[in-house]
Amino acid sequence: MGENCMKYYTTRDSNETKQKGSEFAANLRGGEVLCLYGDLGSGKTVFVSGIINFFLKEKRVLSPTFTIVRHYPVQSRKITDIYHADLYRITNENEIIGLGLTEIFGKKGVFLAIEWAQNLGKFIPDRRINITFKIINGNEREIKEEWIR
Repeated sequence: MGENCMKYYTTRDSNETKQKGSEFAANLRGGEVLCLYGDLGSGKTVFVSGIINFFLKEKRVLSPTFTIVRHYPVQSRKITDIYHADLYRITNENEIIGLGLTEIFGKKGVFLAIEWAQNLGKFIPDRRINITFKIINGNEREIKEEWIR
């Protein structure tokens, strides 16, 4: 995708949201930081599980709400490690520093997905992919994807 490319899509249920995550994963090259936004239950973790299951087919993906960061070693040509962070419980910037996320921003072979990325505050990376989830009704979601270079 080019400079600051944006696209929208709608999913009708969690299976479609997970499939969109898998389709998204097919284009990863490593070094990407994915910042996810949306209300509780809007599909952030489901989307990330589609990404992780693209690389690790049978892996059960849980929200890292309490562990804050989960690490998934991956054997692929482009991606060697996936980190899935959930910053919902983060309350200040010192906690961000302690997680070590900023040290892996843009690192070759590493893909980082951050739920509740707004809690990064001043640490939000300049180069990132923003994905915003909006609940339309029931299980239907509008998903906005924006690549910021």
